[in-house]
Order: sequence, then structure tokens, then C-alpha cells
Amino acid sequence: MKKTVTYLTLETDAQRTYQLLCTQMASFCRKQCPIVEEVINIQLFGFSREIDFVKRLQLISAAQGTTLIRDLEECVNQIGQTEYE
Repeated sequence: MKKTVTYLTLETDAQRTYQLLCTQMASFCRKQCPIVEEVINIQLFGFSREIDFVKRLQLISAAQGTTLIRDLEECVNQIGQTEYE
């Protein structure tokens, strides 16, 4: 899969989202805290909207979009697992 500028930009956005969530989970409380859950939901929703937009513009494929969202969700889930270890 060739990584276009658009794809690389979205990867950077996903990494920034991941870092934001890591910071907020460390600062506020555990993953089950309503504030953190809300932040996670908002960030993932916003990222998925960004992915949908660039897919509609045909700047990335549906498969690339799915990969980006899945990878971010897996990272977020790992943060939660780390919290309980």
C-alpha cells in the first residue's frame, strides 16, 4: 500500500489523538472515569469523521481508512489494558 501525503497526515493525526488520550488518562483518572470515556468517544468520532471526509474526496481508499481507525482503536484499547495492569 502506497502511503500518500494524505495518508501520512492522517497517521500523524491519529498519533496526536493517541498522545492526547494518553495524557488525559494519566491526568484525570482511570479509563472508566466518565470524563475520560467522553473524551475517548469524542476523539474517535472526530477522527472517524475526518477519515470519512477524505474517503469521499477519494484521497484514500476505504481499506486505508478502515486501517487507520482500527489501528487507533487498538492503541486506545491498549491504554485501557495498561491502566488495569
